[in-house]
Amino acid sequence: MAGTITETLNTLYTTTWAKRRADVVDQVFEENRLLTAMKSKGMIKFESTDGRRLEIPLRISRPGTSKFFGKGATFTISDFDPLTVAYDTYKNLGDQLVRYWEDDKINGSSKTAHIKMMNAKIDTMKDDLELALETALWADTGGSSVLDYNGIQYLIDNAPSTSVVVHGINQSTQTDGQGNFIWRNQQLTSNGIFSVFGEADMTNIYNTCSRWGKTDLIVSPQAIYELGEAEAIERVRVVNKEAVDLGLDHITFKGKMWIWSPLCPSGISYFIDRDHLGFTVDPAVNFVMGPWKTIPNQYEDVVTQIVQRGNLWVDKRQCHGALTAQT
Repeated sequence: MAGTITETLNTLYTTTWAKRRADVVDQVFEENRLLTAMKSKGMIKFESTDGRRLEIPLRISRPGTSKFFGKGATFTISDFDPLTVAYDTYKNLGDQLVRYWEDDKINGSSKTAHIKMMNAKIDTMKDDLELALETALWADTGGSSVLDYNGIQYLIDNAPSTSVVVHGINQSTQTDGQGNFIWRNQQLTSNGIFSVFGEADMTNIYNTCSRWGKTDLIVSPQAIYELGEAEAIERVRVVNKEAVDLGLDHITFKGKMWIWSPLCPSGISYFIDRDHLGFTVDPAVNFVMGPWKTIPNQYEDVVTQIVQRGNLWVDKRQCHGALTAQT
């Protein structure tokens, strides 16, 4: 027995989404320059949440057990401090597809008309998800008190000595046994206009970050990025092969990939070690479509949600930096 038109269209939308889902997911992530660069480094992780918290093995201190030894020497046996594992919460991103009974009736039995409308709605939703993703990644918010992802401005703070808790650890107080602050990123206030101080400022913070890791990505707002192009500094004219392979419009500094984001905050460039910045996604909830539901108090109008579960995190902060007040 044939199903109703609503049941038939529910199945048509669901099967079409199943066919398009992989490409849409790829496009949502690949349209984001930062996530594309992170994915290239293997820092887009897929881990089942099973309702648990996001576990983040930290890279903030060394156990100090390595030593040179002679015949008959003994080793001090010690385990890692529990603080080497931090926790955060997974965040839920979603959008919806709505079908109105009147549209279904207008398109009638024309499968072509239904598919045309269906693809237009999916494409529009994809664009909306891309914007929501970009906005969240560059927000100055994070932690369990907000619904959206941890933002870059939150994880790489432009005032790292202030009292801010990241992954449950206060950056202003956490030290190692020697009294060194081990949960702060680097920060440098620009000495002046880019044409005079730009290269010197970038060299300084690049080298400072590199003491603790390996800076391999710089992200700036469009205006600062264009100043880098206009200055024609020799070091930014070298092509980065990885960026070329990824299809990223870029310049380079010290041979490292330098890109821009439309939502990167004005006057701030971020120096990132991609080995210590990651994005974790629950593979079971990676833009999956839920059931179609009738909208209350509306005649045969239906809606479904498409959702994703994940979050952005750092496992080491000393190797990242923010160059602020650039003009």
